[in-house]
Amino acid sequence: MAEPTTTAAAGVTSLAVLFASLLGPDYGPYVLITLSAISGALWPLSDARTDSRLAGAWLLLRCTATALVLTSVVAGLLEKTWGLPISEGLAPVALLIGAMGNGWRPVFRSLGLAVQGWSSDAARGQK
Repeated sequence: MAEPTTTAAAGVTSLAVLFASLLGPDYGPYVLITLSAISGALWPLSDARTDSRLAGAWLLLRCTATALVLTSVVAGLLEKTWGLPISEGLAPVALLIGAMGNGWRPVFRSLGLAVQGWSSDAARGQK
């Protein structure tokens, strides 16, 4: 009698592993991040009032580039904090970062103010 087979192992294979096996370990994760970021960036693009297609393309490019830069950092923090493997966190993190759209402006503004505060404290000799 033949042993029963299951496809459960195929269901838990991550998208990062799939893209890495198809496109190679160097390009697979970047393609995954890019496609996930574009998917996320389509939400703010559909809600944005742009003057032209070029302005819409610029918004899409900006959201995607932000996700490309920040995804590995955020996925690494998720791995250290909650133990979620980076390969499992790349797609959802890139999707969420892309979906934030122009919502990053207040985050970057507050980070800039925090750095200015730290640098002024350092110049005065405080910790």
